[in-house]
Order: sequence, then structure tokens, then C-alpha cells
Amino acid sequence: MAGRIPQNFIDEVLRRTDIVDLISGQVRLKKTGKNYSACCPFHNEKSPSFSVNREKQFYHCFGCGASGNALSFVMQYEHREFIDGLEYLAQKVGLSLPETSQQETQVSRQPLYDILEAAAQFFEEQLRTAPNRDKAVSYLQQRGLTGQIAKDWRVGYAPAGWDNLFKALADTPEKQALLLEAGLIIHQEQRDSYYDAMRERVIFPIRDFRGRVIAFGGRVLDDSKPKYLNSPESPIFHKGEELYGFYESRQAKQALNRIMVVEGYLDVIAVHQAGLPFAVATLGTATSTTHVERLFRSVSIVVFCFDGDNAGRKAAWRALESALPALKEGVSASFLFLPDGQDPDSLIRQEHKDAFNQRISSALPLADFLFNHLSEDLNLESLEGKSRLASLAKPLIDKVPVGVYRQLLWQRLSQLTGLDEQTLKVALPTAIAPTPITTPNEEPVVLATRPVRRQYEARTPNRPQSIAGKLSWSDKAIQLLLQDAAIATALDTALLLNQLPSESALLLDVIDFCQQHTDCTAFAILGAWEGTAEGAHLKALAEDAPFLSAIDTLGEMTDILNQLRIDNLKKRRKETTELNLQVQIDKELRSLTHSLKKKPE
Repeated sequence: MAGRIPQNFIDEVLRRTDIVDLISGQVRLKKTGKNYSACCPFHNEKSPSFSVNREKQFYHCFGCGASGNALSFVMQYEHREFIDGLEYLAQKVGLSLPETSQQETQVSRQPLYDILEAAAQFFEEQLRTAPNRDKAVSYLQQRGLTGQIAKDWRVGYAPAGWDNLFKALADTPEKQALLLEAGLIIHQEQRDSYYDAMRERVIFPIRDFRGRVIAFGGRVLDDSKPKYLNSPESPIFHKGEELYGFYESRQAKQALNRIMVVEGYLDVIAVHQAGLPFAVATLGTATSTTHVERLFRSVSIVVFCFDGDNAGRKAAWRALESALPALKEGVSASFLFLPDGQDPDSLIRQEHKDAFNQRISSALPLADFLFNHLSEDLNLESLEGKSRLASLAKPLIDKVPVGVYRQLLWQRLSQLTGLDEQTLKVALPTAIAPTPITTPNEEPVVLATRPVRRQYEARTPNRPQSIAGKLSWSDKAIQLLLQDAAIATALDTALLLNQLPSESALLLDVIDFCQQHTDCTAFAILGAWEGTAEGAHLKALAEDAPFLSAIDTLGEMTDILNQLRIDNLKKRRKETTELNLQVQIDKELRSLTHSLKKKPE
């Protein structure tokens, strides 16, 4: 819905709203310098770590990491949906939501839907008629798909060849532009030619809640990499929001009261084909809170299905963390771990529908998985073990919305530790610095003693470069990590060390820290540099961070890092006099400039 409301209307609502007046109606704020402070309304604490800035119209908690603007505060504090929260604020400032924005957006995007539908029909036809289709058909048969199920799911085939789809559909400049926008063709700049993004792959159309094709997933038929390829983000496709098979699950004849999240396209289809039409999969991303919230709006039970190996359990833990903020009255989440070497596709064929359905019904409840995982390697007969469990569990329980389920989690923790609930809540404030931060099965790391490995540029404490002007690219990247530290796991530190300028030393160290502590928060990052000039700089960046969070943080991070690479290459280009090196740098610059999808502001 966010994309259907004009951005200028959202900006006007926020411009008219005084965030201090808004929050002070719910929280007792105290003037502290240019900011207002209070104990955070989103977690329990003894001393104030919640700060509100009237000038910048944003809030930030240095304890739990909650931050945002007036709209996000209403959504977080009152648990409102986006449109409901926006309408609430709009009414307070005398505005009404625009009534025609949704229709205008749909009309303007219709050509994109049309070209994607044409592409889906092309891929379906190729699976039936392409000369080299036998390899694709044989693969689907080996995976147990019937002709009817392939038809129902509109499975297709992208044949071998350089530009089959381009030749079939790009017969006008307008269609060519649409194919580029959808990521179905790629422009080769050196030859000024185009080629298909997906070639010699089985194609799985991805449909939105109305059944419209919005993207594609493709699987190779040999050992090529990557095995799976998804369409890139587009104006109508956002990976962090969509789920493969969700439309098909909602179209099933039987009543939909639960959803099972699996890991692959064929797993989804196999579960549906077996007569259990309630499987979905994320699209090359980890399960997000947005995904879970969307599922809970349709069903009351969500089952996460993962492999039983270490990778599967790590993915399950990430899904649990994403599910916690979405838990509300009347819903439940559970976890199904499969035997080694099995996936839903193979297991359901081996033991058939009833046995697999029994596994689903016996899935491990979220609370059991939460406390079992945290208790691994802890001796709960000892005071130290009980204390450790309490310190690990509290920040996770604090993510759950206030209500009965959250209270039950406190009761379970109380039973395991022998401490009454009130003692647990009071004795374990989330914001303590400096303090060891750990994840399960990991040795404590004292934040305040982390060594600084690189030579940083001199900075004035509490005064990032943004105060005097625009933020540097490195500072923008650090702000993204403060917002979403998990994106660091996708970055190659060794490669960045050779490609980024020396001014990015602090950024590299923050990336390195996030990679070492995959569950760290913004507070953990700030605590690691507490008491240093760099720590003051990081704190100022956190306070200066843009209020509206990035939707695709990894994509934005990639663009920023590419911009840093470009700046560094330009600097080297000016400094070198060697012709061969200049040619090589120019080639790299062209490649990076082409790959920069969106230049950050």
C-alpha cells in the first residue's frame, strides 16, 4: 500500500506533525539539551535511552534500536498498519487520504504487468514446443511433477540461446524498455545489444495476491551457477514482501487456516501436488517480519520448515527472530526440522501425504524452539546457566508485542530460571554498556575492549561530516549497518579492503564486527567503540540517521559500495601515468557505473 500513496502526501503529513507533541501524549518526555529523553516505550529499562529530536523529527533508542519518524512511532507503539497509521496522523493535521492514488498507480503499471504476462506465455509455450525442451521436461518428471500441476503453476522453459525472448517480445522500443525494467533482458553496453537474462532454465512465474505475474525464478538444468536466478527488484516486485505460492494457496478449494514456509519452488509445488495446498517460499531472501505479518493477516498458524542441518537451524533461528515482532493474540508459529538429506519434495514422495501431514502437526512450537536453542550448552542447574539464559532471552521476549503471548514467555523464563517475572524484568535492563554480547554457543566478547585495527581519520566527536554538509558514502554505509547489521554477512571484507579508499577504515571495521557477531544490534555496534572518538562519531551517525528506513538495505549498500569503488578508481586514475593501468581502470569504471542501479542521494 505504501507505493500507492503519493510520497508528497506522506511528506506533507509528516511536515505538519510535531513528533515531540505526538510522543509526549503517550510517553513522559524530559527536555535534555536540544533533545527530549525518556525510558523507552518499546522495552523495559531503568535509565532513559530513548531520545526524540524535534528539529530532525525522529526518535531513536540506544537500548533496543527502535527508531523512526512520527508514522513509524504510531505503527510500532499502537500496532497499526501503514495505511491506518497514516490516516490517523492525517486526520490529526486536518488532511484526508487521497482516494484516486491506487487506481492511478495500477493504470500506470499496467504495461509492465502486460509484458510480464507475455513473457510467462512465451516460457510456457517453449516448454511445449522448443526443439531442446526434452531436457527440461525430463528434469520436471524426475522431480515428480505431473503435466497438470506444471500447467496449473504455469511452469515454463527458457531455451538455450542468446536472445530468444528479446526477439519474440521486443518488437517496439516501448516493449524493449519494459523488458529492461522487469529485468528480463540485459543491455550489453560495449556492443549496444541485448540478451535474455534467463537462458536454458526451468522457469517458475511468481504471482501477486491477484494472480498477476510480477517476476520469475529460473533453475539451471546442469551444474552452472547460480543454480537459482530470480528477477531483480522492479516497481511491482519487492522480494522482501512477496511469497512464492501464496496466491495459489489462497486459491485452494479447502479452507486455508495455516501456511507452511519452505525453502524452494519445487518444494512448494510438491507439497501442493500431494494434496496439502498451503506451502509458500521466500524469494532468495531470509524470512522477514513483513512476510510473517502478511501471513498472519490470512491465517492463524505458520509453520517454518527447514533442513535439520546446521544451515537449516541457522535459517530457522533467523525466521524466529523475524516472527517475534509479528506475534499477536490468536496466532502461533512452529518449526518443522526434516531428517538429514531430505527436503519436503523428497520426503513427501517417500512417506506420502498423511505421514508428512502428521509431521507438520507435531512441529516444535516457537516457544520451545526459542528456549531449547538458547539453553544449548547451558547448565540450568547452576546460577550461572540460569543468569545466562535470562540475559539471552530478555531482548528476544521484548520484541514480542505486549499481550498474553509475551506474558506467557515471561512465565516460561521464570519457570526455567526460578526467578519471578517482575525480578526478571527489573533486573535485566536491555541497555547496559559496556557489557559482553554473545549469541548461543559463542564465547562472550567484551564490547568496550575491542581493539581498533586500522588508522582512522581524525574526527570531531559528535560531529559527523553530515553536520557541515552531506554525509560521506562511508557514513551512509555505516548508517545502513546500524539499521540492518545482517547485510554485512553478504559482503566480502577482504575484497573491499583492496577496493575502498583509506577514508573507509571505520566502515571496514564495522562490517568486520557485524560479520563476527551475526546477531548484533545497533546498540552492540555503538558499545564496541564506546569511549573512543570513533564511538562518538558512530553515536552521532545513529542520531543523524534518516528517519525512513531503507526497504532494500542490501541493494542500497551495494550501490553505496560501488560508488566508493568508483571514487577510489577515479582517484587512482588521476594519480597514475601508466597507460595500461589507465585502460584497466577505465574498464572497471565503465563496469561499475553500469552496475550502479541507483545512485544514493
